[in-house]
Amino acid sequence: MAKFVTTDYSITLGTTDFSSSIAAVTLEVSADEQETTAFGNSFRTRIAGLKDASLTLEWHQDFGADSVDATLWPLLGSEVSFEILPQGGTVSATNPAYSGTALVVQYSPLDSSVGDLATLSTTWPVTGEVTRATA
Repeated sequence: MAKFVTTDYSITLGTTDFSSSIAAVTLEVSADEQETTAFGNSFRTRIAGLKDASLTLEWHQDFGADSVDATLWPLLGSEVSFEILPQGGTVSATNPAYSGTALVVQYSPLDSSVGDLATLSTTWPVTGEVTRATA
């Protein structure tokens, strides 16, 4: 896959496809930095420690049955699986699927000003491993 414009992300939480309700997605994956510098070293040395991840979603709010609010409200305080594909469609070497489980620790159902599009933002820690599938 060459360069592309992000227009067709596929974003699923649990068994629900929320692609048409999300305006932005960030899956941040990191590794702790552990210093290993010892006497005699003239530069610091390091190794990677435990990995961590978080999932940030920018939502278009919807209070309809089986939509954003109806799904997210009961998830508060629980875990939900997620899968993200950058080009929608089928998982492949050029369209990898990133998946894991997020811990829903916050939800702001109302986060708008008068005249604004009803939106909200969520950032949830990932519990366990993030996987990357290419088939």
